[in-house]
Amino acid sequence: MRKLSLFIAALLICHTMQAQYFCTNEGVELHYVNYDEVGQSTSDETATVTNVKQDGTQVSARYMTKIVTTKLKNNTSYTLVDWTYDGGKTICKEDLMYGPYINSDLDPAKYDQKAHDAMADELKWKGDNTFELVDGAKAGESMSDRSYSLIQNMLRNDITVSGAAYMGKENVSTTAGKFDCVKISYLKRTKILLKTETVRVTEWYAKNIGLVKSEMYDTKGVLKGKTLLVKIVK
Repeated sequence: MRKLSLFIAALLICHTMQAQYFCTNEGVELHYVNYDEVGQSTSDETATVTNVKQDGTQVSARYMTKIVTTKLKNNTSYTLVDWTYDGGKTICKEDLMYGPYINSDLDPAKYDQKAHDAMADELKWKGDNTFELVDGAKAGESMSDRSYSLIQNMLRNDITVSGAAYMGKENVSTTAGKFDCVKISYLKRTKILLKTETVRVTEWYAKNIGLVKSEMYDTKGVLKGKTLLVKIVK
C-alpha cells in the first residue's frame, strides 16, 4: 500500500511539472529578441530560471530577466517574473518594482518583500498585473480584466487590460524550436497624462517554457512590434 501511495504521488508530481506554462529547470536561459514595426531588433532579453520550488501539487519559479536595448547608453534594465502552478492554472506576475530598485543602485542581494513594498510606495503602485492561464481552456473563453498604475520616468502610467480571451491552440516555430502553444489576445490601454494609447496584444505560451511569441498591433491592425523566443540554453 505504501509503495502504491508513493507511486501515485510521483505521478502527480510529474504531471504537475509537465503541465505549467513556465520552465522549472533551474538555471535554464530563455533568450528573446524584441523587434519594432519594420522588423528591426530593438532589444535582447535573457530570462534565467531561478527559485524553483515544489510543494505538493504546487510548483513555482522565478524568471530573472536582463534586457539590453540596442544603440542606447545606459541600455541595460532588469525585471522579475514570478510563476506558480496550482494543479489547474498557471499564474504569472511581473514584479515591476525590481527594475526601479536596481536603477537606484541598491544591492540586488537585499531585494526582499520589504524592499519591494518600499519601492511600491515610492512609485505609488496600485492595482494588480497578475494573469492566469487555465488548463484546458477553450477558444473563445474570456480571461479576467486587470488594471494597475505606477510612476515611470516621473510620470504616472495607468494601464488597463481588457477583452482578454483564449484563441485556441497553435503551433509556433522559431529558431529555438517548434512549440505547441495556447494563444491569447487582449487590449492594452496605457494612459500617461492626457495621452492614451490602445494596442491589441496577441501572445503564444508553451508548456514548460512560457512566452514563445508576442505581437502588438494598433487599433487599425498595423503591427507595432513583436517578441520572439530565439534560443534556449540549458
